[in-house]
Amino acid sequence: MNRNQLVFKSVSCIGLLVSLCFTGCQKQVLSTKEDDAVNPLNQLNAQAAAVTTTAVVEWNQERQKIDGFGAFGGRIVPFFESPKRDSILDYLWGNSGLKLNILRGKVLHTYPFDQQSRVVTIKPEGVDIDVAVSSPAYQALSADAREHLGQLWILKKAKERFQVPVIIASTWTPPLYMKTNPNSISGKWFNGLNLNTSSTLFARYLAGFAKAYQNEGITINAISPTNEPENVFSDWDASYWASNKLGEFVTNNLRPALNEEGLQSTKIIASENAAWGTANTFLSGMDRSNVDILAGHGYVEITELIGGKRGFNQNPSKWTFATGGKPMWVTEASDDGGNYDAGIEGGLKLAVNMHKLLADCDASAYIFWLGMLAFQNNEALICTRSDGSLEFTKAYDVLGHYSRFVKANYKRINVAVQNANGLLISAYKDPQTGKFAMVVTNTGSSSVPLDINLSGFVGGQLSNYQTTATSAGHWGLAGVVAPTANAVYSLTIPAKSVSTLEGTKQ
Repeated sequence: MNRNQLVFKSVSCIGLLVSLCFTGCQKQVLSTKEDDAVNPLNQLNAQAAAVTTTAVVEWNQERQKIDGFGAFGGRIVPFFESPKRDSILDYLWGNSGLKLNILRGKVLHTYPFDQQSRVVTIKPEGVDIDVAVSSPAYQALSADAREHLGQLWILKKAKERFQVPVIIASTWTPPLYMKTNPNSISGKWFNGLNLNTSSTLFARYLAGFAKAYQNEGITINAISPTNEPENVFSDWDASYWASNKLGEFVTNNLRPALNEEGLQSTKIIASENAAWGTANTFLSGMDRSNVDILAGHGYVEITELIGGKRGFNQNPSKWTFATGGKPMWVTEASDDGGNYDAGIEGGLKLAVNMHKLLADCDASAYIFWLGMLAFQNNEALICTRSDGSLEFTKAYDVLGHYSRFVKANYKRINVAVQNANGLLISAYKDPQTGKFAMVVTNTGSSSVPLDINLSGFVGGQLSNYQTTATSAGHWGLAGVVAPTANAVYSLTIPAKSVSTLEGTKQ
């Protein structure tokens, strides 16, 4: 029993009087908090304690163009072998799900590579990608061949079924025979590409990978030669790069190799460091002239990691170097530490990370780490319970508050906020259609009154989609908010919630 309930019980007469008065003068609000529904005194106390937040959405104050939202396909073989793989594809990239427009794949280091012809073989010979996973043909494949086949299936089906417009591929490590220590898959002891013998070879391998997918009808829109190049501590597949050497490789080797294969339109991503601040330092020290997309990940900074923290960076800082107008992408993020939390607290960590990277750091795209896992873990949007059923995390819902309503080619527009009360507010517009969306996150334990004013445009009604701790389904329509006579939209943002307000410029 909370403190308000104790007061209400001990002064029931006063509580009844307040309840009756409150019922007669109640301001219409949009709130799904259960306590508010059953206890009017809780509502009164919360509203009296909170100063109204004011947000002015400025149509003509444009910021970065949005390129979209995405996810990595997942652990490839478990995804491919999942009996629910078709549904999972739809839940991630389909219209009934997140409507993601970016799919991140992996340049696997185990593909057969003919160095003379420069041909990379991305699928096992004689096995159809629609092979039944229980069939002798599939069971006879090696672990590497299953991974090759699985990734091709995921990328191809997403493209065929949902016309996913942007497919990118990141490289964890070059083929091991190209590394300084060919006996180690990791980047430990600064194990990376042997620049004396394999720079041209590795560039041709990457170009051959993109060309092989093109021959399968799949365009690799952008390719990254690195994934967390500073990671010299972990056991998984990685490759160390010094920033200046990566810049030289991109300019002198990778760009020419792609061009030689007729892949002039294939963009190059760099450098995908684990933390946004690390990417700032790394990218500022390299030749970026042939890099098309500047990228970092959304995990905690190295100082926090040393201190024992893991997961989403809750306070990323803007990059300090001149980007030259090139887009900045978050190509990976998840809560990779702590106990499994499919609830609202886990979702709010993602919401804070997304807001600050998009609204404070001007990122143009946000790609979650794993789309699915065959078990329950914070690194995935969709998890699998022990009985085989799927579990949708609140992080899944939070990502949808952006991906379903903020489309590629939208522009972020400024929001001037007074008395924020802990609310995080960003806004986006479609310059062509006049549609716009506001995403509002409340991480606090109390609801917050919010007044929205529009500057430079007039809007009609706003559809309010909400995710709370107790909301069922995904992105539920909590109601419609109409402007008052003086063109103010007044509503209440529930405690621990994410809301998307969608409207159209009149």
